[in-house]
Amino acid sequence: MKIRYLSTLDVTGGAAQGAHRLHRGLKASGVDCRMLVCRKDGDDPSVDVIESPAGFPAWEERLQMERKLKASQVSPNPTVHSLNCFPSGLDMVLDELGADVLQFHWIGSETISIEEMGRLRTPVVWRLADQWAFCGAEHYMEPGGTERFREGYLEDNRPPGHSGVDLDRWTWERKRHAWRGWNPVIVAGSHWLGRQARESILFRDKRVEVIPSGVETDVFRPLDKTEARQAHGLPLDKHIVLFSAMNAASDKRKGFDLLVHALREAASAGLGGSTELAVLGDDTPENPPDFGMPCHYLGRLKGDEALARAYSAADVAVAPSRLDNLPFTVMEALACGVPCCAFNVGGIPDMVEHRENGWLAPAYDTADLARGLAWILDDPDRAQALSRRARTKVEQEFGIELQAARYIKLYNNIPARRPR
Repeated sequence: MKIRYLSTLDVTGGAAQGAHRLHRGLKASGVDCRMLVCRKDGDDPSVDVIESPAGFPAWEERLQMERKLKASQVSPNPTVHSLNCFPSGLDMVLDELGADVLQFHWIGSETISIEEMGRLRTPVVWRLADQWAFCGAEHYMEPGGTERFREGYLEDNRPPGHSGVDLDRWTWERKRHAWRGWNPVIVAGSHWLGRQARESILFRDKRVEVIPSGVETDVFRPLDKTEARQAHGLPLDKHIVLFSAMNAASDKRKGFDLLVHALREAASAGLGGSTELAVLGDDTPENPPDFGMPCHYLGRLKGDEALARAYSAADVAVAPSRLDNLPFTVMEALACGVPCCAFNVGGIPDMVEHRENGWLAPAYDTADLARGLAWILDDPDRAQALSRRARTKVEQEFGIELQAARYIKLYNNIPARRPR
């Protein structure tokens, strides 16, 4: 079985890290696999930079052209938008690899054009990292907004506040036309994303499977809390709440502003004197918000061992995302034996079990999120039981070996290569 992965990046960002972890897991299981990326930031020799053939613009050129075109749409949706409209020539390159299966991961930002995807003859497994595959140009819908992927991107259902060229509609229409004869196997990382894919116009007739992401449980594991705190200059005599996200303070979807409200409520309810916050993924901003408790900005850490140490320093992880698929920050924290307090949105309920390994608050209810933090921290015996269940949950359902075995089973049940 010869598998080739296509991903925009190899190790930068959660989606790329997830793809690379699966790649490593399959290699460890004896699968012949290589990862193909537009930009390589890591040092894995089994990851190759894929180049466009002569006569096609390079990836960086396509990105520049896309940025100029995206300026014609005004959208209040802060998520990444990908048009994937400029020819790359990669359909020819990928079909000439002789792979049994091509696996797509995060392939936005002009990795390969929508039209080229529809022309591929090699069987494709597409592991969805977000909603882009069945939406327009946006990678996540606006929470509470019009879900156009279910009814179509029509002229009269554009969300309020949008103006200029409707690039979301244009991108969706291109997908609808280009993919009519193309039948990739869709793999969603969470039950939430799988349901949405099945309900979408683009994928309602496609095969949709749910296979969660995985982590290496021998790396993400509980470490000595005292040593972990000393490594980051965190107090030994306080409760530590950890918030972790790439660009933690600036990504609205990750809910940093909701975290501020929740911690202020928690502080006013009595946690302020005994609890401190650690923020992983950002440096101290110029004007840091008042959380009602001291805050430590840990910056961006490199390497999974460093991340595991940061998680292990915490008593509870908090994930106030407005919308998320299956965030690794939650999975990694649970693997390190850290209970998680989060909103009941997206794929998070696949990992966080209410009052079993953490707390699920109703969406955007910061008062209930604050109650959950207090409930976890107030009782040491309860916290220990939650910690044990957090670790067990990941070992039983999210280990990288289990994920690799599920994909191998899937690969053995894939239709043959399309004829010319």
